[in-house]
Amino acid sequence: MSIVVLSQNYATSKWCLDELLEILECRKNHDQVVIPVFYKIDPSHVRHQKESYEKAFTKYEQRSNEESSYEDKVSEWKAALPKIANISGWHSSTYR
Repeated sequence: MSIVVLSQNYATSKWCLDELLEILECRKNHDQVVIPVFYKIDPSHVRHQKESYEKAFTKYEQRSNEESSYEDKVSEWKAALPKIANISGWHSSTYR
């Protein structure tokens, strides 16, 4: 089982994004249970890469223009975020 805590700064961490790819791979290949927790962020911001996620990916895309090998990784990260946001999980605004 994996619990993924998505926060406003989650997308600024390449390590977290790489781990997300591994978690989703385990979910796909090994039926691993994945529970997303949206901590002080709306799931739609994750799904559509808005606000802080958009800012993080703007920086990644600028870097991918300089390094072509980086472009594939950015595409993988962008594709993973809607997948995790579409999994039923917990939103911190509904709990105290």
